[in-house]
Amino acid sequence: MRVIHVRYITQLVILCDLISLCYGQTGEDPNNSPIHVLSTIEKYPQTLKNNDSFDQEWVKGLKLLLPCEDIHVPKRGTRLPNAPRDYRSGTHRGIDFFANWGTPVRAVADGLVIRADHYHLEVPSEFRVGLLFASSKVGHTPSDIFNSVLLGKAIFLDHGFDIVPGFRAITIYAHLSSINKDMTPGSVIKAGQIMGRSGNTGTRESTLGTKNDAHLHWEMILQKGNKEIYLGEDMTYEQLYAMLVDIFAATTPVVNQ
Repeated sequence: MRVIHVRYITQLVILCDLISLCYGQTGEDPNNSPIHVLSTIEKYPQTLKNNDSFDQEWVKGLKLLLPCEDIHVPKRGTRLPNAPRDYRSGTHRGIDFFANWGTPVRAVADGLVIRADHYHLEVPSEFRVGLLFASSKVGHTPSDIFNSVLLGKAIFLDHGFDIVPGFRAITIYAHLSSINKDMTPGSVIKAGQIMGRSGNTGTRESTLGTKNDAHLHWEMILQKGNKEIYLGEDMTYEQLYAMLVDIFAATTPVVNQ
């Protein structure tokens, strides 16, 4: 079983406690605020130099649990990283697992909660359409639209610096229908722990009041210096699919060698 560095977790827990004391107990936890959390971890560059692109060697030996038990990596390229999202001038950075509404969602590895959207409110359908039009005009998907609207109800986990040596690894679990009450910033999470249920929040179907197109959007972000690179960025389909199947092959995650 993977072990997150104790000192690292302790420092983050203390930080969360200090922020909570500063804000008091009025309304929503400020650590869940998209402005607070995403201003520090979700500023993705739209293009990267070739020497900054993802390198498969970084994750050699990495083994993760499937976020939804027995729901495997899809073969369809549009459900995998690097698929174009022309309607918002963006690129898909994660994996869309074919999980029916209400499927338990679990942590792929030990981690620490840094965001849990208990207070997410779905936007009106017309408002969402307008934001997507704005994205197409801008030429990429701005972080405020992607993070605050398109992800829907989401959980972010920090896996520290051990899971992928040399990088801080973040995993995102999006479009959830519900999040367990004990998921709060600073909570220590074990691999395989159930965190919530799959859904379709953040999607067009959700804004129309239906449960259609329910799935789990999952992604891993690797941070180093001023770069944030998603798992499999710029890989060809064949290499990407083979790598993802290998990463999610184990029943118990192990430390990268």
